[in-house]
Amino acid sequence: MLASQVISTLSIVCAFVNAHLFNDQFAPRDICSISKAATASSSYQSLTTQIQTIRYNIASGQYSLTETESKIKSFSYQASSTLMDINDSLTCIHSDSVYSLTQSAQQTYSELDLLVDTCYQVYPQQASSLFSSWSHLDSHFHRNLKLLFDSGVKARSILPSTFGHTCSRASWSRTSEFTSR
Repeated sequence: MLASQVISTLSIVCAFVNAHLFNDQFAPRDICSISKAATASSSYQSLTTQIQTIRYNIASGQYSLTETESKIKSFSYQASSTLMDINDSLTCIHSDSVYSLTQSAQQTYSELDLLVDTCYQVYPQQASSLFSSWSHLDSHFHRNLKLLFDSGVKARSILPSTFGHTCSRASWSRTSEFTSR
């Protein structure tokens, strides 16, 4: 995926910059941190756009139940890959750079919350089975929130107030740990 290639390229650049120090004013590791934050922010935005598209098509009746199942399942694998990339970026972002991407993260979690709610409104009988393919996302979202939390971002500041209910609906027991932090 493009995000993986961008992150790989940035990692090489970061290694090079770290090996060739400029001056004491602006440490090369700060450049890496800023670059990784920008990459993570862009990846969050990509997730948000995908979620919005799926949600709009479900809400407007453009997807049948079968199409919805397919889109939800496909998204879960794309999201898994993107979240791994984001989480890899977060491991080397300094706390002073992490706040630049919190708005993007907040939008992603808000749209995710709305998508789950939309599915339960449109397909009340089938919704729980729709998200059976999302069980593997629990560990990725849990790690994502933990990395943000460890950088000083309170989960409450980026998660919608109803996200605990969303975690319950999607069977994300690990992710739900952060709904009160």
